[in-house]
This record gives sequence, C-alpha cells and structure tokens, in this order.
Amino acid sequence: MSISSPAAFSPAGAAISSIGIVLRDFRLGGSERVAIGLANYWASLSLDVVLIVGRGEGPLRELVDPAIEIVDLGLPAWLGDTVLAWALAMKARSVFSSRAIDRCYVPGNSHWPVIPALKSLRMSHRPLVVAQVSSPVCREGRSSLEQAGYDWRMRWLLRGADRITTLSEDLARKTCSIIGRDAVEVVPLPALWDEGRPCAPPAHTMTVLAAGRLVPIKGFDVLIRAFSLVANRYFAAKLVLCGDGPERARLEALVDELGLAGRVVFAGYVPSIRPYLDEARVFVLSSHCESYGAVLLEALAAGRQVISTRCSPAVEALLTGPIAGRSVPVRDADAMAEALCEILAEPAPDCDTLAEMVAPFHVSYGGRLYLSLMQPGDTKIEQAAAVDISHSAWSHPAVTHSR
Repeated sequence: MSISSPAAFSPAGAAISSIGIVLRDFRLGGSERVAIGLANYWASLSLDVVLIVGRGEGPLRELVDPAIEIVDLGLPAWLGDTVLAWALAMKARSVFSSRAIDRCYVPGNSHWPVIPALKSLRMSHRPLVVAQVSSPVCREGRSSLEQAGYDWRMRWLLRGADRITTLSEDLARKTCSIIGRDAVEVVPLPALWDEGRPCAPPAHTMTVLAAGRLVPIKGFDVLIRAFSLVANRYFAAKLVLCGDGPERARLEALVDELGLAGRVVFAGYVPSIRPYLDEARVFVLSSHCESYGAVLLEALAAGRQVISTRCSPAVEALLTGPIAGRSVPVRDADAMAEALCEILAEPAPDCDTLAEMVAPFHVSYGGRLYLSLMQPGDTKIEQAAAVDISHSAWSHPAVTHSR
C-alpha cells in the first residue's frame, strides 16, 4: 500500500475523446447519483460524456446536465434488477460497437455484467473499462458455499476490467484477495457536489433529519421509536423524513400509534436534502445495511453532526471522534435515542470543521482521479490528478492497495 500526492492532469493532453457511463435507470440510488455527478463534472471539463441507460426514467434524471447525451435503451419496466443488468449489458454492447466511445465507467457492483459484454467486442471498438466495487464483497450471514459462488462470479465479471477501484482500503484488500489482481485503486466516493459553504444550525433548533427510500432496510421504524423517547425529553424536538416509498403508510401509522402527530414530518421525495440539512441540528442514518452511506458525507459537508447505525464499514472511518457524531448498533432504538439526546444537549460544533472532514469526497477530486485511471498504459493512482478547487482541504493524497 502506498500513499502519495497526485500529479497534475490536463484534459487537453489526455487521450480521451469520449466517456460512456452505463446505468440501469435514474432511480434514487447512491451509485446513480455519484455517476451523474461524475458525468456532469467531466462534461464541465469539455469532455464528451454519454449516459447509456437501460430505462430513461427516474427522479434523478433532472440532475443530469442538459449538455450530456442520454441514450435510452428502452428496456421494459417489468424487468427485475438482475435481468435488467444483463439486458443493459447486451444493449450497451451494441451501442459501443456502433459508436466511437473509448472509455467506460461502470458504477458499482450492480452494473458489473456490462464488463464481459464490452470485452467481447473487437479491439477497435473495445473501450478502456474502469469498474467500481461499491458494496461489501463479504457479507455477514453468507455460508461458505454462498461466498465461494459470489467470489467466482466476481472474478469472472471483473476479469475484463482494465482498472478496478474501491471505496476503502479494507474493501481493496478483500477485492485483491478474491480476484487475484496485483493492485486495486482506492478512490474516495465522489458523492459531494457544489452546494455552497456550510452554515451554522439555526439557533435553538432541535430538528432531527433523516433521508432515504421508505423501505424496511432503512430502519425508519427504529428511528421513529427512538425519536419517541427523545420527544418525551425535548418538547421542541422535531423529526423530518425526506423520501418516499412503500413503507410510508406503515410509518405514518406508527407515528400516530406513538402519539407523535405534529412532531414527525414526512417531506416526501426532494431532489436535494441540503435545504433540510441547513435547518436541522443533526442527521440520522438508521439503516440496517448500506454499501457506503453517502448521505453521511452530504450531512457532514453541510456542517451537521451525524448519528449512524454501524450499517457500513464507512461509518467507523467517518466517525473518528465525537465532534462528527455517534455510531450505534443496528436496530437499537434505545442507543439511538441516547445518542440523539447527547447531541441535542451539546452546543453545535463549528460547521466548517465538519465540512473539512469530508473534503476529499468532492466530485472534482474523485473525478480527476478517475480521469487519471482512464489513461492508456499501466497508470496507477499515484499519477492521479490534483484538484483545482478553492477549498485547500480538498487536495488530499489518494491510496493504492497492492497485494
């Protein structure tokens, strides 16, 4: 493993004429939002970017820069995610075979089937493929046989990738071990966009914010039960939930059952949670399991402390001290309530200090690191791009993991 400062990168000098990004659709997903942010950033550098999507529908479509071409493959809505990924792979292969797109970014595990499809193209139409490992590759509860099957599938799908990236050193080590590659690059998740500098919370606010799709795995029922304990102690406390989904009616019934009507607000889908973060004192991630939990980065970048379940390896890496917030066990309403009461009883820390903690996760930093990996030859992250942005804290070294 080595750590070094990035070298300068000039788009004008790079042998990149166009970048294709494959997506299943524009659903409310972390991988989808990151991919759109990278597309917008690369387009801002005057690079030709093409989004190749299985279905051109979804709420995140409105975030795409109008200058970016969207190739809608028109796959049927009834396809499940697994079949959709393979259908996307076959259709995307046809697009790359008929167009001069010389780079491809594969955003996360769900899109890996695209890799062998593209590697079956003739050399003249085969793009350089940069693939991201975005989710844990070893999950609790898998049997040894199930893990062996996953490992085989992972090796087979990723063997055609020219560059492989992960989000953490631990994930890089596990990926190297499974696929037998000599090096896997660690690129901080480029989840942060330019949404303005952080501001201090409004005086005396006790608003608790959470966001995500209203589905069981997000643990909003546990959060509501935890908040009911907090509400008994802090009469000014309010819980705001941004997001929508099939669990909304059940969660609204739980709010009524616990006597929290008027104390819990269901804001529905919002294109950006930043305005809600600006009004909140603390952000809570209550999920049972997350691949990363990019919303924690958004909250810290807005200058807000966070409380998170230990639903992702990223949680402990981000919450390195009490100034950032607290981590609690999954499905533990009492521990979550205790952490909320602790933070609401404390003065809010300096918002700029919190924002600086996650500065390396800005899209302009990760975007240039990815461009460096798209160079021909044996490029490694040590040659990655320096970031030309105003916030000096965003110029951090990157990490390469080698076996």
